[in-house]
Amino acid sequence: MERKKILLVRTDRLGDVTLTTPAVAALRAAEPRAEIRFLTSAYARGVLENNPALDGIITDENFFATLRELRRGRFDAAVIFFLNFRVALLALLAGIPLRVGPASKVWALLLNRRIRQRRSSVAKHEADYNLDLLAPLGVRPEPAAASIALTAPEKEAAARTLAALGLGPGDFIIGMHPGSSGSALNWPPGNFAALARSLLRNYDAKVLFTGSPAEARLLERVAAEVPEKTFVLREPLPLRHFIALIARCGLFVTNSTGPLHLAAAQGVATLSFFPPIKVCSPVRWGPYGGGLNRVLVPQGPACAACAGGKCPRYSCMAEITPEAAFREAAALLAALGRRQKAAA
Repeated sequence: MERKKILLVRTDRLGDVTLTTPAVAALRAAEPRAEIRFLTSAYARGVLENNPALDGIITDENFFATLRELRRGRFDAAVIFFLNFRVALLALLAGIPLRVGPASKVWALLLNRRIRQRRSSVAKHEADYNLDLLAPLGVRPEPAAASIALTAPEKEAAARTLAALGLGPGDFIIGMHPGSSGSALNWPPGNFAALARSLLRNYDAKVLFTGSPAEARLLERVAAEVPEKTFVLREPLPLRHFIALIARCGLFVTNSTGPLHLAAAQGVATLSFFPPIKVCSPVRWGPYGGGLNRVLVPQGPACAACAGGKCPRYSCMAEITPEAAFREAAALLAALGRRQKAAA
């Protein structure tokens, strides 16, 4: 039989692409002989590098260069996990016979297998919606954890970065990522600082604050409120290097943002904060997989959307207190201790 050639497509953010990795693994398990390639953005490409289920990655930067690459690939099928006009048109013009994607936007008219999912109903996790799109290829997968495969040199590079900051291999590191890309509301910076102080008083740990270069002032502000045993990652790192650094943490505390999914995909225990907005719900966007993960959401009814300063609950994220977060973090650390004891 001729080897099948399958293209998977998702070109948006880090967390979104990370949540396609269960589908990548499921497709490889169902089609061990197929040639499977992934079209993604240059920004998120590092999430997929070294993935053993992929035969290659195509970076979507220039429309016509990408189109030429897709035509050369002679793909039999394309599964588009997140649909926009650009990727739908690329798949059509590349002459891919089977073009699968969600029937959520007008661009779906360029596909020939449209799957009605109604993701805005938040009935399941984003990773499970991605898995459902494999059905036209005859794949009926079981849910699996998201995963990112790091190399030994990448882990060594992360260790060198930590050593330069003053963090050694024997240190228990609690990562804190107080910013986000703006896709959801954030927990207040002062609450991150208060949680860090409580954790440092009660545990033999060190806190590492991480963020993008644009968040440098935020990181300095939060770290300044914590007296000691805190470190700030000021050096911009390549994505794979940054993922390896997150993987070195024993616990990662963050808002609903891409690094949350990067941490969960490495099996790092996570504590995360989500707003009470339906489309931002952890039911759809929470950490995915069987690891140690806890999520806090303000109590009360869910909002259809954030109305900004017009909303009487606009400070809703402050309703999650540092004390409540500390209790959840303590439960995670206790579970980690039990796991380590059982493995010894």
